[in-house]
Amino acid sequence: MSWLLVRSVTTAAMLSLVVLSQTRAQEVKAPAVAATVNGAAISTAQLERELALVVKDRQLTPAQREAIQKEVLAHAIDRRLVLQWLAQSNQAASEQDVDLVQARLLKKLEAESIKLPDYLQAQGQTAAEFREQQRWELTWQRYLDRYLTAANLQKFFEKNRREYDGSELHVAHILLAAPKNADEAAWQELREQAADLRQQISEKKLPFTDAAKQFSKSPTATKGGDIGWIKRREPMPESFSAAAYQLQVGEVSPPVETTFGVHLITCLEVKPGTRTWQEAVDELRPAVIHYLFRWIADKERTTAKIDYTNNWPH
Repeated sequence: MSWLLVRSVTTAAMLSLVVLSQTRAQEVKAPAVAATVNGAAISTAQLERELALVVKDRQLTPAQREAIQKEVLAHAIDRRLVLQWLAQSNQAASEQDVDLVQARLLKKLEAESIKLPDYLQAQGQTAAEFREQQRWELTWQRYLDRYLTAANLQKFFEKNRREYDGSELHVAHILLAAPKNADEAAWQELREQAADLRQQISEKKLPFTDAAKQFSKSPTATKGGDIGWIKRREPMPESFSAAAYQLQVGEVSPPVETTFGVHLITCLEVKPGTRTWQEAVDELRPAVIHYLFRWIADKERTTAKIDYTNNWPH
C-alpha cells in the first residue's frame, strides 16, 4: 500500500475514526472471553455472531448446539493462529491498510447519516473487534492473491488427481449402526468395535465380506458390504467419500463416522477419470484455500499457547 494512498485519507476523517472508536470502547464493557491464543483474546460475543451464521434457523438439540459451538471456537482459534503467523512473517496487512479501509467505511456511513457507534452496535462488535476483522480479511486475501495461482492449482490437482479427475471407486463397507440419541460412550464403543474388526481383517483372521455379513447393519450386508460404484461427491456422506478416496485397492479404512454410525470401508476397484485441472478449477480453488489455511493453522497449533475459560464449550 503506497503512502500516497494512505495520505489521501483526510486528517479529519482519521480523527473522527479515532474519537468514535474510543467512545465505543468506553461505552462497551469488556466482553466475556472464551479463549486466549498466545495471549490474544477471543470473545464469546464474536463466537455468538459466528454461531448464528452457521446455525441460522435450524432447530438443534443441546448436544448438536454444543458440538457446533466447539467447531466455531476451534475455527476462530485457527484463524487467529493464521493471522499471527502471517503477521510474524511480515505478510499481514499494515495498520495503515486497515486505517484506509475504516476511513472509507466512515465516509460511506457519514453519507448515509449513520454514526460509527450505531453501526458497530448493529453489527454486535466493538471497534477493536471490527478492526481485527478487517485486518484478517485484508491479510488473508493478500495471502491468497499470492499463492492461489494457476501453477499451485495444477500442482494440487496432480497430487490429488483421483479426487478431482472424475475417478469412480467400487467400494464395500461395514456399518456399525449408532443407536438413536447415542451418547459419547455408545459412539466410543462403536469406534473400538470397528477398530478391532479392522485389525482382524488386516491380519487376515476374518475376510472383509464375512465380517460385513456377520456385523454390518447396512442393507448391503448380505452382499458382503458391496455398495457398488461411487463418485467423489456422491452419493455417500462427505466423511465416507473422503476416506474412501484415500484408499488403494484392497486397503481397509480406519473407522469412519457418519450420522448412520461407524463404518469400515474397502476399495475393490478404481475407474480412472479423464478431467483436466482446468475443468476441475471450481472444485480446486476452495480445496486449495482450505489446504493453505490448514497448513498454517496445524503447524502453529503445535507450539501455540491456547488457554480456555468456562465461558464456551471446547
